[in-house]
Formats: sequence, structure tokens, C-alpha cells
Amino acid sequence: MLVDLVTVTTPDGISLTGAYFAPERRDDGLIADALIYLHGDGGHFYAPLYMELGQGFAERGLAFLAANRRGHDMVARGAPGGDLKGYAYESVEEAPVDYASWLGLLRERGHRRIAIGGHSGGAVRAVYSQAKERFDDVAAVVSVSPGEYHHETVTGLHGKQFTNLYQEAEKHLEEGRPDAYLRTGVPWDGMWTARSYVDHFNADNRYSVTAHAANTGCPTLFVFGSEECSVGGEQELPVCGAAMRRLRAAEHPHTTVQVVDGANHGYRGRETELLETILTWLQKL
Repeated sequence: MLVDLVTVTTPDGISLTGAYFAPERRDDGLIADALIYLHGDGGHFYAPLYMELGQGFAERGLAFLAANRRGHDMVARGAPGGDLKGYAYESVEEAPVDYASWLGLLRERGHRRIAIGGHSGGAVRAVYSQAKERFDDVAAVVSVSPGEYHHETVTGLHGKQFTNLYQEAEKHLEEGRPDAYLRTGVPWDGMWTARSYVDHFNADNRYSVTAHAANTGCPTLFVFGSEECSVGGEQELPVCGAAMRRLRAAEHPHTTVQVVDGANHGYRGRETELLETILTWLQKL
């Protein structure tokens, strides 16, 4: 299958790259004719999972855009002459600009009913962006394995491991070192600047996926792997299990929560089941 490598430049000058999978035919039974899919934290658009999803969706009649966000890889070049970007520096607050740029590219290609989505941190950003912007041509949101960025919840899951890191990051900010790097083990392993860590898990819960799910204004699907949500399991990712349970308890009328049996956070070996879960939901709307 031929794939188009595509590039957009955001209004603030950041170049983003992606892969566009054109459908072999259009399935008019779907609520959307294209899906924008942003990668997980520290990742990039060309991960094997996203390439496999792209090919599978295109074969079934849905255009798929695997797209970089400005937080691709851990550290990346930003706008020419500007500050560094990449995941270590990224704020969820910036995500609507990235989605708006990719939506513009799909409009140029004739798409008018678009779903926005993503995996892991990209899934959080899809929900946040639609809740904040209410993009007119977004027909649905597809959020795969988001974490719950809720301060009290993360504290309850990780205790002193989290609070010590958070306090260390706050101290860097207070002493004028916002770009000091932190290597973290919770809520997951990664590298952050102090400013980004405090921003993501701020005590005001500014990026809580459960809270923003209430305001997307369109059908919203949440998908999780059973293994990442299994408390005490070898492949548990606690913030994802917390998101799944909080979203189910919230019972927002326009949201659906589904779990792929046997899937871990990366859906290894369960790629087809993930694709079919999303496609079936888009067909039923």
C-alpha cells in the first residue's frame, strides 16, 4: 500500500510530519471519513502499531493520518531559532494547535467528517483539544489508553514516589530552573523538564481526562487494554486503569468505554482487535 509522507507547519512555526493512508474505497457507513491519530509520549508517528492501524483502516474504507505532535521523541527541534521541543518540554495545552494544523491538511484533501484521536498521551490530548476547541468538522473522538492526569489520583497510586518528584520539580521552578531535567519512574518512566512535570500533574487537575471527557460535544470512545488496567498485574499502567474506572463511573452520556481483552498498553499481539473495536464503534454511531 502506498503511503503519503506529509508535513504541516503550525502557526507558531513548528514543522510536524505524518503518514497519510488513503482509503482504497470510502465506507459511507462510518460517522467519519478520516481519523487523525497522535502518538504516545516520547514516541513518533511511524511506530509499528500506527503503521499497522493505518493500513488496516485504509483497507476498510477509512483514511488514517498517523501524525506527530510537537512532543514527538524526548527532545526535538522546535520552530527555527526557537526553543527546544519534544516530549520533555511539551504541554497538553499546546495540543489544539497541532490538531488544528492536521485538520487543515485533511480538509485540503476533501475530508469533511473527521475523527481525532491518539494513543496514550496522544489520547489525552485528543480529548482535551476537542473539549477546548469544539472543532466544527470533528465528528468523533477516539482515545486509546489515556492516563488520568489527576493529582490526587496519581498521589493515591504512587504515594511518596510521586510527591517527592513533584516537590523536586516545584523546587526547580521556585529557584528559576524550569528546564531542569527529571528522569522519572512514575507515573511512568520518562524524561521531563520540571515545568512540564508540574504542568501535566498540577494540583488544579487541568488535564484530567475524565473532566474533559464531559465537554467534547461529540461521541467519544475510550479503549483500554485489560492488562494495563489489571491491578497488580505485570503489565499494569496504574494511571490508565484509573482513567478507565473513573470514566466508567462518570457515565457521560456521549462516551463509550471498551476494553480489549489480553491487550497491554502497546496492544502488542492485539492490534487487529484494537482496530476492529474502533471500526465497529464508528459504524454503530
